[in-house]
Amino acid sequence: MTDIVMDCREQAPVLQQMLENSGFRITVRQLKIGDFLIEPDITIERKTVRDFCLSILDGRLFNQAYRLVAGSEHPLLIIEGGNFADSDVKLRQTAIKGALITLAQTFRLPVLRSRDACDTAWHFRQLALQRLRIGVNKGPLTAYRPKTLNARKQRLLKTLPGVGSHLAEVLLREFGSISNLCQASEKELLTIHGIGQKKVGEILRALRETPARYGPTP
Repeated sequence: MTDIVMDCREQAPVLQQMLENSGFRITVRQLKIGDFLIEPDITIERKTVRDFCLSILDGRLFNQAYRLVAGSEHPLLIIEGGNFADSDVKLRQTAIKGALITLAQTFRLPVLRSRDACDTAWHFRQLALQRLRIGVNKGPLTAYRPKTLNARKQRLLKTLPGVGSHLAEVLLREFGSISNLCQASEKELLTIHGIGQKKVGEILRALRETPARYGPTP
């Protein structure tokens, strides 16, 4: 039986029942990041199609993605529900695709799609089984993943355009956290030695998209 922690703020009784039927032993408590933790180290943010669209509109999505990737060994986003076009939150398809590309390219965050709660439970079960086959705490079969939280944050910052090891270290030291950097203004970024107007513009475009791009469907 696999242990799974469910965040106490997650309202998903149907999914909880499905997970129990799939053989998971569930503990409910507040998680710092994500909605579910498949022991020992798979952190999952679950969004319905509607919530995914809303998180694009209100700017939550990329901030959550940063926190998820920076604070978890094996982060994952699962989007549950039917077609995006069927959601009552109307967004251009290019906006949704753009957000998904940003999650994959900039954040290196795996994204899975499921039809419903039953399908989500199936995905959770397969994730748990594969993790057991890989081995507890072995991490990815390939690629290096920094051990310390600070090193993981710097590695994440280096995915931003024009940001190398030195600048990532400087940005983290100056702003204290990735969350603070996400909220930084253009003026604040320009005070950093070695960063110019062009690079600031590229970083800001990667951190937050313009409202026009992610606005509702005309």
